[in-house]
Amino acid sequence: MIDDTDPFAEFLRPPSNETPAERATRKIREAEEKRISDTIDEQIRQERQVLQKQRALVKVLLLGQSESGKSTTLKNFRLEYAREEWEAEKTSWRAVIQLNLVRSITSILDALQAEIEGEPLSPSLDLDEPDVPVESRGSIDILSTSNEVDSNQFTPSTLSPEEIQNLQLFRLKLAPLRRVEMDLKLRLGAATEEVTNMDDIPETQSDPGTDIHSLESPDSRHMLRMRKTRRRRIQGEETVVRGLRWREFLMYGRTRNITGKTRASFELLESADGGASEIMSGCKEDMKTLWMSGLVRGILKKRKMEMENNAGFFLNDIDRIASLSYLPSDDDVVRSRLRTVGVQEYHIIVDTTNTLNLNARPRREWVLYDVGGSRTMRRAWIPFFQDINAIIFLAPISCFDEVLLEDPSVNRLNDSVALWKAIISSKLLQRTTMVCFLNKCDILKRKLRSGIQFRNFVRDYGNQPNDITPIVKFIKDRFRNIAMKYSSNQQRTTYIYTTSVTDTKATAVTLKSVRDSIFRENLASARLV
Repeated sequence: MIDDTDPFAEFLRPPSNETPAERATRKIREAEEKRISDTIDEQIRQERQVLQKQRALVKVLLLGQSESGKSTTLKNFRLEYAREEWEAEKTSWRAVIQLNLVRSITSILDALQAEIEGEPLSPSLDLDEPDVPVESRGSIDILSTSNEVDSNQFTPSTLSPEEIQNLQLFRLKLAPLRRVEMDLKLRLGAATEEVTNMDDIPETQSDPGTDIHSLESPDSRHMLRMRKTRRRRIQGEETVVRGLRWREFLMYGRTRNITGKTRASFELLESADGGASEIMSGCKEDMKTLWMSGLVRGILKKRKMEMENNAGFFLNDIDRIASLSYLPSDDDVVRSRLRTVGVQEYHIIVDTTNTLNLNARPRREWVLYDVGGSRTMRRAWIPFFQDINAIIFLAPISCFDEVLLEDPSVNRLNDSVALWKAIISSKLLQRTTMVCFLNKCDILKRKLRSGIQFRNFVRDYGNQPNDITPIVKFIKDRFRNIAMKYSSNQQRTTYIYTTSVTDTKATAVTLKSVRDSIFRENLASARLV
């Protein structure tokens, strides 16, 4: 019934001469119009709910070059704030840790073979060497040169016949680990591949300094490719997992909800895992003898292979990991290394206060994004800049004497400085909280204690002491000055921490400070806390 006092009643009143057919048509039209109106109202309501939820989310983006510590930082967040999920999938990391150990052993074996064959060493990056090109990039003047060596310049081995025989014996006894490596890579993902210090080069193309078309025979070309592959392995390649296979593997280990063909394949791979563990257990004593050998250590030192500084270093834990009953610890998982291609996204619930009463704690959902750090992956960063609350930038400061695997002409510390400057300068991020982790301080300390001179790689450092404290202060001041100079939002506070993210206890304290900083800078202004 229409209210006559409504000023719009006249427009809503049906015609006085409306026929039954016209009335039926009008009712159908009005019902359809009401349905459309209700649908639009429901869409608006749902969009409003989504918007409110999005505003309640805290989005944190982890950025930095490859091997900067992004994935390890993400693990620390999950260890601290997603403990139940962490415990559920911790056992599934055993294959990754086993692979890390096996890869260290096979890298050592490759180095031994290179020494036997007299392969040349990679060139040094020390400024004291004559005729070494120097480039000044970013805010720190650092030497930058290539890792490439002429594959034809081989020198006779200086090893005695007895030493060569002992090294060959190691290779023979530990040969089964090659199969273990293949099996573990298969288990972790059929699309695993190796990251080298250059793009994949077809056999029909020539490498810089080596024209494979000019070699004398197919056998010599094959030997050259084998030697180049071994050199890449020695220089620090990694296993890469593409797609969701690894995430599926963790989910299967946690819930057993995978069905059909995928379940069958996982069960087959799990049964094969026992074989890998048995082989590693059988090779345990030989692995320990290899790692503790003075001859082997001397060769590694000569070839500047600092195994302790590599990601996924477990050579001091052979007894424990090469055991049939081995189960990963929290520390093992954090220290393990597995590079994943693509974006890793994790949701965690973070307490917003330090209140001891758990029931009274405000809790917010955080979304953490870990994106690839290699040069080819950086173009994928920009879409994540929109609506991001905070960026945690990982800058490994121990790499002052290293170059990028993707481009041996670029010093890694220079690359981090350039990345930091670009991120700070981005207009899309002027309202984003910036957190910088000057990471891998533990490795930096070990390098300095070994006698490596920081001033030989960083000209601006001058004659200051070769000690961890002044060097960290020097680098920290550089990053802070860049933040102050290139940020158009002068009210934005930048937080800089010195970290060793493999130290879970110290990192937990840092993450609490980061949590408080992000809430204070972003959420308080949005009236969320």
